Amino acid sequence: MPHMLANLNADFLFPKLHGMWARSMVGESLQRLIQSGREDAVARALTPLGIDASRREEVQKQIVCAHIAELSSVQRLADPRTARFYSAFLERHFFENLKTVLHYHYFPEHGVSIQFLLIDAPGLPHFDAEALLAARNTHQLFTHLPPHPCREALLPLLVELEDTRDILAAESRLDRMFYAELLGAAGRLPLSTRQIGRELVRTEVDITNLVMILRNVVMYRLAADTLRGLCLDGGLHLSPKALEKLYGAKGVPALVASLPRVYRRLPEPFVEGELYLSENALWNHLHRLAYGLFTDYNRPAASVVAFAYLKRFEMLNIGRVFEGTHFGLGAADIQKMMIGTGHV
Repeated sequence: MPHMLANLNADFLFPKLHGMWARSMVGESLQRLIQSGREDAVARALTPLGIDASRREEVQKQIVCAHIAELSSVQRLADPRTARFYSAFLERHFFENLKTVLHYHYFPEHGVSIQFLLIDAPGLPHFDAEALLAARNTHQLFTHLPPHPCREALLPLLVELEDTRDILAAESRLDRMFYAELLGAAGRLPLSTRQIGRELVRTEVDITNLVMILRNVVMYRLAADTLRGLCLDGGLHLSPKALEKLYGAKGVPALVASLPRVYRRLPEPFVEGELYLSENALWNHLHRLAYGLFTDYNRPAASVVAFAYLKRFEMLNIGRVFEGTHFGLGAADIQKMMIGTGHV
């Protein structure tokens, strides 16, 4: 009976989600935004999304909040297990808030107020910015963190960060918490979407790990033992053994040459280019996977899970267009920063 109800729910959501997608800032709508070339034109285009660009420092936060609100509206219509997946998917913004808090507490020199960076949206635990900023030590910081299932696991993380000031390691542990919950939620999806959900999440884990390793080759130059501790568990094609082959790469060409074919072909054209081109090529792979599932009319249930990923990429693209236009980048340069525009 639960399986049947989930299928009925997917049949109900399928046309609704495709209607929402038709109104999204993708395809021709996104291209018009990119080609507009002026910040005021971009601001006008964002107004129908409920985004007020008159205060520039709040635009990115508004874009994220609009994204959370839209996915929350789908979550309320979904069956309980799919709703839980959506909830876990949106938890990434709680963990991003946590990262912001850690940066402000342990590395207090910032040019932007924490209130402008913390995402406060229905369904997300509320962070009391003033109380967190007033915390004089790790214990006080911990007591002011909002209730959350992972809260008790945060205290040892805070104590270690106070001692080491290794923010990269702390952020990696938060990422591990997030992806463990997301992968667990994917594994509890209805049978019709369980494999799809796990494939999407595990692909995201692979790409997140590859981005970390690429950045290490180009910027961080961390030892293999350190890098090993920063990578996530649960990838689809990059097992711990496969990752071991990558930690010691001496350059981007050598790293890319060591990748499984499914990933190697993606950044190959950009090994001599800027890092973001290789990263975007990898994220485009996840977008292509999600878009293929979303448009598979023989499997309407697939759309329900894939929609969350497509909307996340839409959110990222809108934010990049706004920032690129503000800083005077040309349409061609902004286009290179987009994810998924080649197959929408």
